[in-house]
Amino acid sequence: MDNLATEMLKELKQQSKRWFIGFLVVVSLWFATIGGFVWFISQYDFTTVVDEAKTNNGNACIGNDCYNGNIK
Repeated sequence: MDNLATEMLKELKQQSKRWFIGFLVVVSLWFATIGGFVWFISQYDFTTVVDEAKTNNGNACIGNDCYNGNIK
Protein backbone atom coordinates (compact mmCIF):
# COMPACT_ATOMS: atom_id res chain seq x y z
CA MET A 1 0.00 0.00 0.00
CA ASP A 2 1.48 3.31 -1.14
CA ASN A 3 1.35 6.31 1.06
CA LEU A 4 -0.23 9.61 0.02
CA ALA A 5 3.06 11.27 -1.00
CA THR A 6 3.98 8.44 -3.38
CA GLU A 7 0.54 8.52 -4.99
CA MET A 8 0.76 12.28 -5.45
CA LEU A 9 4.21 11.98 -7.06
CA LYS A 10 2.96 9.31 -9.48
CA GLU A 11 -0.01 11.49 -10.42
CA LEU A 12 2.23 14.53 -10.84
CA LYS A 13 4.55 12.51 -13.10
CA GLN A 14 1.65 11.46 -15.33
CA GLN A 15 0.29 14.99 -15.48
CA SER A 16 3.74 16.41 -16.32
CA LYS A 17 4.11 13.87 -19.13
CA ARG A 18 0.73 14.90 -20.58
CA TRP A 19 1.66 18.60 -20.42
CA PHE A 20 5.00 17.90 -22.11
CA ILE A 21 3.33 15.96 -24.94
CA GLY A 22 0.83 18.80 -25.36
CA PHE A 23 3.68 21.29 -25.47
CA LEU A 24 5.44 19.27 -28.19
CA VAL A 25 2.23 19.09 -30.23
CA VAL A 26 1.71 22.86 -30.00
CA VAL A 27 5.33 23.61 -30.94
CA SER A 28 5.23 21.21 -33.90
CA LEU A 29 1.99 22.77 -35.16
CA TRP A 30 3.53 26.22 -34.76
CA PHE A 31 6.55 25.21 -36.86
CA ALA A 32 4.29 23.58 -39.44
CA THR A 33 2.25 26.79 -39.71
CA ILE A 34 5.31 28.98 -40.16
CA GLY A 35 6.85 26.50 -42.60
CA GLY A 36 3.64 26.40 -44.62
CA PHE A 37 3.49 30.18 -44.72
CA VAL A 38 7.12 30.44 -45.89
CA TRP A 39 6.49 27.77 -48.55
CA PHE A 40 3.34 29.57 -49.76
CA ILE A 41 5.06 32.95 -49.97
CA SER A 42 8.13 31.51 -51.72
CA GLN A 43 5.98 30.37 -54.67
CA TYR A 44 5.63 33.92 -55.95
CA ASP A 45 8.18 35.97 -57.85
CA PHE A 46 8.00 39.45 -56.40
CA THR A 47 10.54 41.01 -58.78
CA THR A 48 9.07 43.18 -61.50
CA VAL A 49 11.06 45.13 -64.05
CA VAL A 50 9.49 48.42 -65.10
CA ASP A 51 11.14 50.91 -67.44
CA GLU A 52 11.37 54.44 -66.20
CA ALA A 53 8.50 56.68 -67.22
CA LYS A 54 9.30 58.72 -70.33
CA THR A 55 7.36 61.49 -71.95
CA ASN A 56 6.20 61.35 -75.55
CA ASN A 57 4.61 64.67 -76.58
CA GLY A 58 3.33 65.20 -73.04
CA ASN A 59 2.03 61.62 -72.65
CA ALA A 60 3.41 59.39 -69.93
CA CYS A 61 5.02 56.26 -71.36
CA ILE A 62 6.05 53.15 -69.48
CA GLY A 63 7.74 50.67 -71.76
CA ASN A 64 5.75 50.68 -75.01
CA ASP A 65 2.47 51.71 -73.34
CA CYS A 66 1.67 55.42 -73.54
CA TYR A 67 -1.09 57.10 -71.58
CA ASN A 68 -2.56 60.52 -72.18
CA GLY A 69 -4.51 60.76 -68.95
CA ASN A 70 -7.02 58.08 -69.91
CA ILE A 71 -6.98 54.60 -68.50
CA LYS A 72 -5.90 52.17 -71.17
